[in-house]
Amino acid sequence: MRRKLISPCLIWTLLAFSAVGLAQEGTGNKQNPRLPAQSGVWINSPPISNEMLAGKAAVLFFFEESGSGVDWPRLLPQAGKFEGTPVMFIGVNSGTARPQLEAYLRKNKVTWPVICDSDRSFERQFDIAISPDNTKQARLLMPDGSFKNGDFNNLEGSAVDASRDAKWKVDPANLPPVLQSAWLAIEFGKYPDAAQTLKKNQFGKGDIKEWAMKLNQVVMDDLGRQLEDAKKSLDEDKKWDAFKRYSVIPNRFKGFTVPPEVTSNLKELATDDAIKGEQAALKQLDLAIQAASRSPSARKGALKQLQKLIDEHPGTEAAGEAQKLIEQAAM
Repeated sequence: MRRKLISPCLIWTLLAFSAVGLAQEGTGNKQNPRLPAQSGVWINSPPISNEMLAGKAAVLFFFEESGSGVDWPRLLPQAGKFEGTPVMFIGVNSGTARPQLEAYLRKNKVTWPVICDSDRSFERQFDIAISPDNTKQARLLMPDGSFKNGDFNNLEGSAVDASRDAKWKVDPANLPPVLQSAWLAIEFGKYPDAAQTLKKNQFGKGDIKEWAMKLNQVVMDDLGRQLEDAKKSLDEDKKWDAFKRYSVIPNRFKGFTVPPEVTSNLKELATDDAIKGEQAALKQLDLAIQAASRSPSARKGALKQLQKLIDEHPGTEAAGEAQKLIEQAAM
């Protein structure tokens, strides 16, 4: 039977795990908390990483949706004042199943990126315990990558504090309005959202053409760095690491011209038996994580899935991450 390549999104998830350590995400690294890499825990947004926000700021608003709740009609307009500035508002809700949280967000017209922290692993990184008696907290991700406490009763003031030293990669002064959305997408690493606009306007005239080419170069510079890292892993015979790095490139740079070496190296690496085993284990890990996020009652079954993964694919990277999750659950 012919094996299918694992999806680039799933590879990106594990690459993020590898870069920061799932144990840190789960058990809590108080010095350097990490935004979760799993796509299944994000609502209203693809995963957002600490690296994507480098040089910018974020207000993390931890909230309890029951009881007295949150005054969203007051908070949402406050956050709206920062639209077009290098600061992002991210909601965090702990202990609630995703379907219930999604319904709550729709009802309250919350369009922020929201982390569904159903197993409370994210809040534990901050020594926070959101409950009906502690319904709100705020933490600030600063432009230098550090975190500090925010004021949940004054999110607007917290955002001003967090964004004081925040900067854009490309100063938008004199940016043509037609390129506004593309520029913003590039600033937050969402390159595919900018691809068509840049292609169209690189053949324009005057300032529009110049700006389109300037923004395109930002993307190409990042692509160059990604290719360099992947090639280095390949040259050092770190095949699994190389495979992961090459796999994220087509998805991250969708809509842009990617060198043919990415496809050819992926095809060659995919024939390696060790990589096939890593892929199968990764798929099982993703299924277990998705199952655990559905409801508290599903977590027992998810733990069995994780143990099965360890038994069937010992020695794989995903098996190591599964063991960490099991140990975390036991705590």
